[in-house]
Amino acid sequence: MPLFASWLRLASPTAKMDARPCASHDSIAIVEKPDALHAQLADSRAEKVRWLVQSIVETHAQLLKLPHFRPGKAINHLLGNLVAVCSEIHDRDIVDKVLSNPNVQGVLLSLRQICAQAESCLELHWAEHILAGGPQSPDEVLARLKTFPYYENYEELTRLELCAILSATKTPPRRVAFIGSGPLPLTSLCLLQSLKHDALLARLAPATPHPPNGTAIDMSVLSPATDPLILNVDYDPAAIAASLTLSLALGETGSGMEFICAEATSPSKDLAEFDVVYMAALVGMSQAEKEGIILQVVDRMRAGALLVVRSSWGLRSCLYPEVDLATEGLLKKLECCVVVHPYGQVVNSVIVARVRQ
Repeated sequence: MPLFASWLRLASPTAKMDARPCASHDSIAIVEKPDALHAQLADSRAEKVRWLVQSIVETHAQLLKLPHFRPGKAINHLLGNLVAVCSEIHDRDIVDKVLSNPNVQGVLLSLRQICAQAESCLELHWAEHILAGGPQSPDEVLARLKTFPYYENYEELTRLELCAILSATKTPPRRVAFIGSGPLPLTSLCLLQSLKHDALLARLAPATPHPPNGTAIDMSVLSPATDPLILNVDYDPAAIAASLTLSLALGETGSGMEFICAEATSPSKDLAEFDVVYMAALVGMSQAEKEGIILQVVDRMRAGALLVVRSSWGLRSCLYPEVDLATEGLLKKLECCVVVHPYGQVVNSVIVARVRQ
């Protein structure tokens, strides 16, 4: 009998009082009820884990059946559902049980590779779509760019990363290198616009020096040092060609974007001139691979510069590899400053680290 009903019986003037209330069956039921609830909760959690494992593994199987990973109804549906499942927030116990499941472990690398290929295909498709249909004005190109389904997500992620960067340095960066920029360099474009036009960043930027005795300063001399510049680096010639064409078509919006086709580990490009170097989430598919790349990138950066690494957390690591910068090898080169894990629509986490002296 429920406890509340027992109280009603005891409060009733016609109820017969039990001489040994502590020995009643109702009291025994009350003691046993938490155990029953605990068992039900455990069953519910186990069922949740089974459902998550099944969703991830079955989605992977369906993705493997597709003839290609270019945008289309089937892949959009499958990846949309996968992102929704992996973006749910669960406690550490459930996440650990899902990620350690042998069936999930067996598909994890393949699933991340599929997501990487699908994302590259999506960006290339949209870069071509935006520029299709003949000559357009820069405003028309920008308007079409903003119809990209995840444009707002990139804006949110860029704001998140810029805030993380500003928490680790007193001065907004002026020269940024983005490794793994892809065919549609939305982060670079969003970051560039913020560095050019954001009023808060303008207040944080170093003041323009006052000329002595009222002497005029040649602003054309100062301009190259003060105007923000973002170098986009990608190993894929098609990605560089598409992003360069788009940047030029954007006119002033794309002014300040530069491009180079190179591997992330290529020594051909010295990174010492950059205040911040980004490493995209799809550069390296495992912790070991990412660590090797990071060490080679950091060796080409100057002391005190910032490295921004995109990572993941929770079940989102099914989509992008999780990165740990707190390893013995990386801690010798880097001082971790900020780690941010978003809980909303933004999927990637962000790590900001400073190159040691």
